[in-house]
Amino acid sequence: MAEVNSGTRASISGLIVGPALITLAVTLLRLVGELLHWPKTWFNPAPGGPGPMQFVMVVLAPIFGVYFALRLARIGEGPGSATRALGHALLGAVLLVLGFYVSFLLGTRFTGKLGLGYLMMAAAAALQFPAWLRFSKTQVAYALSARIPIVVIMFLALRGHWGTHFDNVQARYAQMSFWPTYLYFALLPHLVLWVSYTVVSGAVVGTIAAAFVDRGPPQTTS
Repeated sequence: MAEVNSGTRASISGLIVGPALITLAVTLLRLVGELLHWPKTWFNPAPGGPGPMQFVMVVLAPIFGVYFALRLARIGEGPGSATRALGHALLGAVLLVLGFYVSFLLGTRFTGKLGLGYLMMAAAAALQFPAWLRFSKTQVAYALSARIPIVVIMFLALRGHWGTHFDNVQARYAQMSFWPTYLYFALLPHLVLWVSYTVVSGAVVGTIAAAFVDRGPPQTTS
């Protein structure tokens, strides 16, 4: 069993290493561009870093979701049922959007709405595992490889006041102390929202793409 698990981890690592390095390169490019005050059209230091580079980060998740899905399907590790996997993906997408709405857009004074919304987003990602376990593990591994460097950069940027989108927060939150700021603007968004978005968006497009692939022979390990 230990040998099987080791092989699985190595295989997942092999799948994600290229996408992880590409995503890290984009993250570092954004950081350098903002630190060196390159054109704000591309390297916007405003909260959230809106602009083309942010769009690139958003679309990388579904693009690599298709890549992972096709790679797995071609070696016989596609979903047991494409219909079931797509159903889970679409349900997860609805739950993800609802969770985002509850956390950030719902106009109510309910103090637990942020936590409830994040739980809904995490549940949207968890919903993908029963339908396509290997793909979901790969997606989570990639998402963490993409987001952990960002939370590290944000820790340093918030401590050092770098003046980038990694440490700029909205004015109404500027007086918050370090740890609440880091929790609400770094850890929760990147390790829950963005990971869930990566898993679910990849599942929606990846499951559809995998349905058109001639599967290879089934693998003996999971």
